[in-house]
Amino acid sequence: MIAQSFIKELLDRADIYEVVNRRVPLQQKGASAWACCPFHNEKSPSFSVNRERGFYHCFGCGEHGNAISFLMKYENLPFVDAVEKLASEFSMQVRYEGGAPKPKSGKPRLSEIMQRAMEFYRDKFNSDKFSQDYLHNRGLKDETIERFGIGFSPDAWHNLDAVFTPDLKPLLLEAGLQRTGQSGNVYDFFRNRLMFPIRNIRGQVIAFSARTMIGEEPKYINTGDTPIFAKGSEVFGLYEARKSIQDKKRVIVVEGQMDVIQLSQAGFGEACAPLGTAIRAEHIERLLKMTDHVIFSFDGDAAGRKAAKRAMDLSLPLLDDAQKVSFVFLPEGEDPDSLVKKSGAPAFEEMLKKALPLSSYLIEALSQGLDLAVLEDRNAFIEEASPLVRKTKSPLLRDGLIERLSTAVGYKNSDELRKYFGFPVLPPAAPQRPSGFGNQRYSFGRGYDRYKTPRIPTSTGRSIPPTADAPLMALLRNFLRFPQLALEFEGMLAEQLSESNSPVSELLFKVIERVTHEDESGHTLAQFLADLPGPADENFEKEMDSARSMISTFLLEEGIDSVIRKGLSQGQILQTPLEAARLECRRILLQMELNRVEVQRRALSTKGNLDDADRKVFRDLMQLDQDLQKEIKSIDAGINDILLRKREK
Repeated sequence: MIAQSFIKELLDRADIYEVVNRRVPLQQKGASAWACCPFHNEKSPSFSVNRERGFYHCFGCGEHGNAISFLMKYENLPFVDAVEKLASEFSMQVRYEGGAPKPKSGKPRLSEIMQRAMEFYRDKFNSDKFSQDYLHNRGLKDETIERFGIGFSPDAWHNLDAVFTPDLKPLLLEAGLQRTGQSGNVYDFFRNRLMFPIRNIRGQVIAFSARTMIGEEPKYINTGDTPIFAKGSEVFGLYEARKSIQDKKRVIVVEGQMDVIQLSQAGFGEACAPLGTAIRAEHIERLLKMTDHVIFSFDGDAAGRKAAKRAMDLSLPLLDDAQKVSFVFLPEGEDPDSLVKKSGAPAFEEMLKKALPLSSYLIEALSQGLDLAVLEDRNAFIEEASPLVRKTKSPLLRDGLIERLSTAVGYKNSDELRKYFGFPVLPPAAPQRPSGFGNQRYSFGRGYDRYKTPRIPTSTGRSIPPTADAPLMALLRNFLRFPQLALEFEGMLAEQLSESNSPVSELLFKVIERVTHEDESGHTLAQFLADLPGPADENFEKEMDSARSMISTFLLEEGIDSVIRKGLSQGQILQTPLEAARLECRRILLQMELNRVEVQRRALSTKGNLDDADRKVFRDLMQLDQDLQKEIKSIDAGINDILLRKREK
């Protein structure tokens, strides 16, 4: 385990401005540097980096943290890898519990060997016209070739002997770059091939995939398993794809390296390919740690369909409720490489939009060649589906599959298949719902006034009597007291109050508008807030009062008087600490969402003869209701704990 004292030393030495600026260009304004947030799409910079305090914060999406958490988020790294990478960037050696540095192993040495080999292959490529012409004729641009580090291994048996000294030969053998022949002679494994470096998630070269240019078989040969490379779990192009996967919230899995590179060049930077001949569970598991949506792209021939069926079978035990897998089948004779060059990127994007969900593909694949109107075929269909349903990890996906299978075989409901697969039968539908239900739209709108702000103990011992607009006034009071909260909750606010016609809700959005408004010098109140010290700092309240004065002055100048003064007065009475105010805002907005869910759930419960789709919606609403109530309860406890500690001081 990495020593906590080392982590503190690392964060003290690491310049967060330098860490972020290497990856996201920053512009210095005052005490903070600014950029468009790398973690969500935006047009105006709201991502702030404070070098002196060593943290970043996005006023748009709420992402915040230190240099380690930035690397974890930006480069999709686990904690230990992020610490090691940051330490390397600042020439520090990671120290582990007990005070000892991590023991030296062959792994870092092998990765250095592989890096030097890649540089050798890149140099040979730059002087070899045949390999350059080959890739240019395949449509690859020089910047794409450079980005993926593609090289060339000359047609000779001892190229690497000129690069590495004899004492490193054991490492060349261990890294899979050389092999020993039957006569005992050592020779280069890769000869007369294009060299595609395979990088781990930290960007280190750990292996190579080598492609022929003259039609010999096999088309690709790969580095075998080594101390730093396990072919069964590595994915080609994943390092290069990590940022696009994060931005687009999806990953496209294709079958070959050239497909990955061509798609990346065409704007599909989230493409990658498993190494070896077939997708494995380790590959899918790794991808699902990076995104909730995996799209498999296969050829439309029999081999492609077989590969898709394997991917489906491997995915079912791995998918969580919020995750999904989809399938794209290309026209026969086409692959992503040829399709993008022939029809263009928009055509491929259109295919991705029409990708088959896993549930639809399962029905299609299992029913192929069967007539479900025939009893024997129907039984065979159910029998083949049985192990797939039973191994499905996600309860929501499993229930949906059972319902769709029931529909496919013509059952009136899913009870019979549930019993057959060994799962409990759903409770019967509740009686009659009001007529005209299907045409009603249940959104929160004005219904939020059902929420009553809970009585919260305050440092002054006083409380504010609830009114019809209590939840909105509580939000306004907190936004005026801590304007930074207006930006933190902008997204949730827009979702819950988009249809509200309350004057207070208009004021809430007016606060956000004023916080982000640029003056003649291009400065905003958001930038001022980003530069404030933390709540524990003795100057925090003084600086915060300046921000409150500015926001209230802006609003009062616009003629908004009585409601603003009321909000300011309530904030002065309650003296809510920042963290409690943040929790209270989240609680109010979650309660609004809970009210909306309860309206929809009650409306469904009054309907007679629930169909399968309605039952699915009802279960989803029940689960959401429980999750919201659980979080609200947790927030209440957190608020009370904060205020209790404040009173004890």
